[in-house]
Amino acid sequence: MDITQLATLARAYVYSGDWVADCPRPGCANTEHVYGRLNRRDPRSPRVVQLPAFSCSYCHMDAIIDWPQHMTEIMAVLALRPVPSTRNWYPEQHETAVRFGIPHGQSAQQLRDENAAHDVEPGPTLQGVG
Repeated sequence: MDITQLATLARAYVYSGDWVADCPRPGCANTEHVYGRLNRRDPRSPRVVQLPAFSCSYCHMDAIIDWPQHMTEIMAVLALRPVPSTRNWYPEQHETAVRFGIPHGQSAQQLRDENAAHDVEPGPTLQGVG
């Protein structure tokens, strides 16, 4: 990475149950997964390997990934949702969320409250996270 890319952040968010980030290069508009597959050769392999950096396959921009502080708890709450397309979380003031009026910057408790409002069964609470 060059010095410009070191100062650029790709903000991680959850889309349909997967951690992704938008390319930070103005005008690119590409989105990449920020967790790699356990077995890169098997498209059915789960995405469980946290990538060390963002790398855009479209414009080839590299950037540091800006991960949320409570990502484990956020994902645990979202994973309880039975429909993958409802497993979404955006960081505070995320451009897409703001543009489309989607909730953003939600805490894990707010996600749990949202689950309860939609009759999603509560799961176990993660001790020491939150």
